[in-house]
Amino acid sequence: MKKLLILPILLALSACGDSPAESFAKAQTAFARHDYPVARITIASALAKQPGDRAMLLLQARTLIALGDGEGAGAALEKLVRAGPAQGDLAELSAEAALLRQAPDIALALLGDVSSVEAERLRALAAIQKRDLAGAGDHFAKAMAAGGNARTFADYCRFRLMAGDVAGAKELAGRAAKAAPDGLDTLLVGGQLALRQGDLKLSLEQFTQAAKLYPSSLAALTGQAAVLGDLGRFDQMQAAVTRASTFAPKDQTVVYLSARAAAARKDWAAVRAAVQSIEAGLPRQDPIRLLYGEALLRLGQSELAMAQFTPMTRSGPGARLAVRLLGEAQLASGDAQTALATLRPLAMLADVRPEELSLIAKAGKLSGDPQAAQLAPLAVTPASQALGRDLADADAAMRRGSWARAAAAYDRILAMTDGRNVLVLNNMANAQLMLGNDAKALEFAQRAVKQAPANPSVLDTLGWVRFKSGQDVNEAKRLLRLAAEKAPANVTIAAHLAEAEHAGK
Repeated sequence: MKKLLILPILLALSACGDSPAESFAKAQTAFARHDYPVARITIASALAKQPGDRAMLLLQARTLIALGDGEGAGAALEKLVRAGPAQGDLAELSAEAALLRQAPDIALALLGDVSSVEAERLRALAAIQKRDLAGAGDHFAKAMAAGGNARTFADYCRFRLMAGDVAGAKELAGRAAKAAPDGLDTLLVGGQLALRQGDLKLSLEQFTQAAKLYPSSLAALTGQAAVLGDLGRFDQMQAAVTRASTFAPKDQTVVYLSARAAAARKDWAAVRAAVQSIEAGLPRQDPIRLLYGEALLRLGQSELAMAQFTPMTRSGPGARLAVRLLGEAQLASGDAQTALATLRPLAMLADVRPEELSLIAKAGKLSGDPQAAQLAPLAVTPASQALGRDLADADAAMRRGSWARAAAAYDRILAMTDGRNVLVLNNMANAQLMLGNDAKALEFAQRAVKQAPANPSVLDTLGWVRFKSGQDVNEAKRLLRLAAEKAPANVTIAAHLAEAEHAGK
């Protein structure tokens, strides 16, 4: 961290010794390689010695826009348009800076009657900020009719995703990729779309490429960190979050991901420290509060934890977890009767979880409610409805290629059972392989083979996992040949064996 803090100082000192032309050239080079923090420092040095230079101010404005600094970009652009209203590219840049400041009316005024694809894209974004979705759609349509560009395709893709039109979003993401395959917006929407479709492996590839090509992009780094967290790669997640925090330590997404990474390590003090500085400004139902409340609960501050959970139990995607944690906090505070009242509705759910039943039983026992206390055995033998729903969800997710959802369902099944179901273990191995979690895929494949050492599908999975992850390729081929001998008519096994045998030739 100290090195990251010292670097800008060293760059600034170095730039001080350069001529304005040398600093400008360095800024242009840094901008071209998307190293916007360096470009910002070197262009500022050039302008300090040659204020008012038009080309330098323009590069400064573009750099600050790339860094998301709408205030700074707006100030630089004002120096360029003092003689009169902004026209053409300057009007578009000024409008984009205004949108970064969340000032859509100013952006629209700056655009005036400018007619271009970019102007229509910016008008669409202004309409979104004003919550005029119909207007946004109209402006996107005009931008598309005028030919569109990569950023238009990408922003329109996001707009379609907001509306739930995944098919339309996919078509637009494809057009963005064709127009600018390495564009930041192209890579970001590619990652978002893949995440929406449950393809975490592809999503991670897109965000990782974006973070590589645009090292100061907060969206790329936070997207990468979030997917790594979903994949359970928490050390890598922490590295991405640490990089993101050097650019925006108090950004809510960065704080949430920092807290999530700490929670995965059960470092509740770190979770509390990460959230505490922004907690006062969070909305009552912000998901960050769920992590913050759990940290307080685990640190023995149940009363404070309850204040975090209570508003979140009323609605939202985290309501069920908030109910469970609120009940747990009420139990920890010694109020078993209130905890039972909080938790009892969970027992009525068709897919009630063992951990929920166990908590309800504990609350029933402590409050003297014999009916609730008798739920304890059900926590050991989960309801067939919950198990059946998870199996159906996992099966459907596998057919759709939604590997993350399938893995999550199989994980719940394994937790609710003795963990020895061959089909579940085998499918989990395949799902983890598709997610890029090679180590986990190998672990589950080996567990499946232990349960059914002669099953050809299981042997195929272990061989395929070894081959695709590059772990003992000779053993992988042996396993695939054995699977093919046992099931010569199986097309999938034959294809896997053919690919393995052909590799390296």
